[in-house]
Order: sequence, then C-alpha cells, then structure tokens
Amino acid sequence: MTKIRYSYMKKVLLLLLYFTPAVLFAQLRYNLDMEKTDSPSVLPAGWTGFAAKPTDDCHMLLDSTTVYSGKYAILLMKDSIGETTPSIVVYEIPVDFYGKTVKLRGYVRTEAVEGGWAGLWMRVDGTAAFDNMSNRGIKGTTPWTPYEIELKLAKSATQVTLGGLLTGKGKMWMDSLSFSVDGKDIQLIPEENVAAKTDEQHWLKTHAMPLKTVDAGHGSEDLQGLKPLVGDARIVALGECTHGSSEVFRMKHRLLEFLVTEMGFRIFAIEANLPETNIMNDYVLYGKGSAEKGLDAMYFWTWHTKEVLEMAKWMRAYNVAHPDKMVQFVGFDMQFTQGACDNLSQFATQYAPELRPVMDSVVLYCNKYKRVAFDHGIPREEKARLAGWLEEAGDLLKKNRKQYTQLVGDTMMAWQARYLVVLQQYLKLYTDARSGRNVRDEAMAENVAWIAAQYPGQKLVLWAHDGHVGRRVASMGGHLDKTFKKDMVVVGFGTAKGQYTAIRKGKGLQQDNTLCAPIPRSFERYAQASGVGNFILDIRKQHLQDEAASWLLRSARLRNIGALTAEICNAQFEGGILPDVYDAIIYLENTTASETIFNK
Repeated sequence: MTKIRYSYMKKVLLLLLYFTPAVLFAQLRYNLDMEKTDSPSVLPAGWTGFAAKPTDDCHMLLDSTTVYSGKYAILLMKDSIGETTPSIVVYEIPVDFYGKTVKLRGYVRTEAVEGGWAGLWMRVDGTAAFDNMSNRGIKGTTPWTPYEIELKLAKSATQVTLGGLLTGKGKMWMDSLSFSVDGKDIQLIPEENVAAKTDEQHWLKTHAMPLKTVDAGHGSEDLQGLKPLVGDARIVALGECTHGSSEVFRMKHRLLEFLVTEMGFRIFAIEANLPETNIMNDYVLYGKGSAEKGLDAMYFWTWHTKEVLEMAKWMRAYNVAHPDKMVQFVGFDMQFTQGACDNLSQFATQYAPELRPVMDSVVLYCNKYKRVAFDHGIPREEKARLAGWLEEAGDLLKKNRKQYTQLVGDTMMAWQARYLVVLQQYLKLYTDARSGRNVRDEAMAENVAWIAAQYPGQKLVLWAHDGHVGRRVASMGGHLDKTFKKDMVVVGFGTAKGQYTAIRKGKGLQQDNTLCAPIPRSFERYAQASGVGNFILDIRKQHLQDEAASWLLRSARLRNIGALTAEICNAQFEGGILPDVYDAIIYLENTTASETIFNK
C-alpha cells in the first residue's frame, strides 16, 4: 500500500513539475491580478493611467491596504464631479489568439461615487466593439462585487484594451481581473509556434525576394521584382518602422536610387517642413550651399543623420551627371512657421508692399508660437487674431494675383500661396490638440497632392514613417489613397532585432534603445522564423490566394516606433490587416541605430 501511494505521489509530482513552468510563465504573461510591480508607489507593471483632460483632481495608484485578493489593487480617486475628466487605467493585450468572443471579469469596490459612475471598460481595437458600463455604472458605496464585459472578437481585431474608469467624484478599487477567449483563460492559451507552421513558412520562403544588401551603389539585380509591383504608379510611398534605424534609411536610399535610375522618378518628398526644404533643393539642383546646411534647415533630428546626408549627396551627384533628368528634393510637413514666414515676408518686401503690414503682424505671432506643444496650444483669442491676419493676407494674394504673377511668374506665385496654406495648417494643428495627429496627416496629404499637381506627369517618391504612409483611415496614406488609388504603391518596413535612435524620457536622444523580440502574431515573428534574412514581400491581396498565405489576411502586427522610445514590447508594434495598409513589406533581420551628426 505504501509503495502504491509513493508511486502515485511521484507521478503527481512529476506532472506538477512538468506543467508548473508553463503555468507560471502564463501568469507572468499578463499582469491582470496586478501583483507584479516595480515599486509600491506606482501602478502595477504594464498598467498606465491618465485623465482625459489632465487635472489635479484625478489620481490613479497602487493600493496595498484595500484589496480583494493578493497584495495589491488599483485605486482610482476623483475629487470633483465632471464626466468629461474621468480617471482611467489602461492595460493592453495584443490579439495573438483566435476566437469569437472575449470576456473581461473583475472585482470592483466603490466609496461615495457621485456625479458620474465607476466601472470596468474594454475595447477591441480594429473593430467598433466597446463597453464602458455607462448604462450600468456603479454609484455610491458598494462592497467588492464581480462585474463582466463581453464583446465580439472580429477577424480585424488587433488588440484588446481594457481597464477601469471613474467619471464621478469618489473612490474606486479594482482587483483580480481575468480575461478569457471563448471561455478559455488567456493565461492558459499558448503562444503561436510559427516555426512549426510548415506550409506558411514554405510559402513565405517561396515568395520572399531576398536582398543582397541595403546599401546603394551595388546594382539592382535583386530589386527587379519591384518593377511589376510598382508598375505605372505615380507615387511610391516608403515607410519606416522607426525614425532611427540605419539599415532602414540606407535601404530607402537604395530604393530611391533604383526608382530614379530605372523607373523615371523625379520628385523626392520627405516628412519635413515644406518651405524649409527649399534650401536642400537648391543644393541638390544647383549646388548652392551644402547638404549639411540643408539638413540644418529641416529641424528634425530624425533626418539629421549620416544616412540622409549621404542620400542628399548622391542626389546632387546624380543631378550633375544627368542635367536633363534632375531629381528635386521637397517636403510636405507643416509643423513649423519660420520658413513660410520668411518667404512671405521677403515676397512682401520685394513685390507686395501692401502685404507687408499684415505680414509683420503674422511674423510676430510666428516668432511667439514657432513651436507649440499639443498640450499647450495657441490660446483661442490669439488663434482668432492670427486667423484674421492670415485671411487678410490670403485676400490680398488673391486680389492682386494677376499683378504679382506678372512680376514673379506662375510658379513662384503658386509657392507663395502654398506658404500661406502651411501657416493656416499650422494654426489648425496647434489649436485642435484632441485631433492633432489627424490634422497633421490630412495636411501632409493635401501638401503631397499639391506638389503632385505642380509637377504634372512627374513621379514621386515619398519618405515618411509607416504610421503616415500606410492606408489607415486618418493617416496621410489613407487620405492619399482616396485621390491616387492604384496610382500609389505603399511599402512598409519591419525589423526583428537591434537598436534604434529615439528620445528616451528623462535622458533625451539616445542611440542604445533596444528592439524587443518579435511578439506573437507579428509579421517579424514569421519572417524571423523563415530564415530567409532580409527580403521584400509583395502582400497585395491578389497574391495571397493560397491558404498558406492566409495568415497575412488576418490581423497581424508590425514594428512601429516613432520619435519617442517604446519601453513596453507591445507598444513597439501596431496591428491591422497588413495588405489593407501596405502593398509590400521590406523585412530587415537586424538593424542598428541611425548615426546622428548634428552635434559633430
């Protein structure tokens, strides 16, 4: 009997030893019980808090005195009544699973909640599914009580964002959350093993176009597959997965070389302020000034790199060798006022004295608000005054257009009018902080369309971040898609590992920021598992009919880091149906930080 009991216990222990590591890993994977934290004075690891409008009466913190279970709970407090300024905590779960429904369950306790409600909330990003318990919000003082939210999970889902919120005055505690997919606990769902998907990997290896190098000047044999992809498109938009990856920038230089020398593209347009790029254009066309001065005029550290400098010098060398096929360098952004003000003021001094008084007033405001933060925009009364002057300047340009055109010609007149539009775009951008990103993307798209109209029949190469060139609803690429449709080809970038240049909070610009390993359901995880190395992949839907390519027709994630570092791995990726956003993706296995030069 003793031997039997010993044998049985031994088997149980072996089973526990076998399963425990996986379970422990799963529990650490999502911090829904709020027990993992770096410091008792902050929110649990992976959780973030914010107020819809930053105020002093919203508080979000970790609490170890009032809990439902374990050591910690999240406490939300609000000192005043007002549903427009709720306290909110947020946790994000990438959709690296399949199912029909998702359910959030958690315990909530409240104290004296009035003038609003408390509750859980959940949103399925990439769909319209959303619930914040507004129709059944918790009010008053209540004990620990379980609440649930259930939403449908569509194929387009990219991420589930969840948390708690307090819209009224009072206190709310939240603890012991769980999240399930079709009734199965998320912590127990294993990560997808893409390396074991042999059909998908075979398809990827078969269709990927391997790259020999990322550097220009090494021929184009491996780029010939781009010709049927680009076809007769008038615009090729080149994205980038970070604003600071050397190999990405160098590959874009190589693509520009290919598109110029073999496909007849003549306009290079970059995510830089439209008027300020005139200085670089004078250099690449006529050799005036220097490439370094051209970079200085563009402000952004992102382009002030050795990689972009080398590309500009290549453009100048090409133009010297091909005076009948010269390439122009233009910008389409509108985040600064200096260049537009300088150009219009100079125009007024030389050709339009009646415009000078109003431009003097505009310049004063340009100097006062030369670079404005979204959270401290231009005051309403100042906006009205500046808007009035800009309207007056526009009326003068329109009224005297014939006279001015006789003096300076159609081209210069068109550019002066556009500089005024840039100032108007800037004003709109920094007086509508809630939709600043959307305003900027729409304005950049308008500027690209205007540039295309100035050069009829010429083909354009766009250079910007993936987040701008992609065909998303409110992005620059989404707006351009409405105008150019199949006349535009969009190329996104992805990378698996390495370092990148970006601004790190509290430390400024750093070049030792690390790329997280590819997360589940990311393009990079499939690409890395393929073993192909660097490659180009055509992901247009007509080329994805094979079942082995169906993973590309589901929601997937692609590396997406802007000017600021993304410390949390999930925040380094953005999701979506990739073929809806891009026509092709260039995958670079390993990337290094771009080499900034402005301090040298």
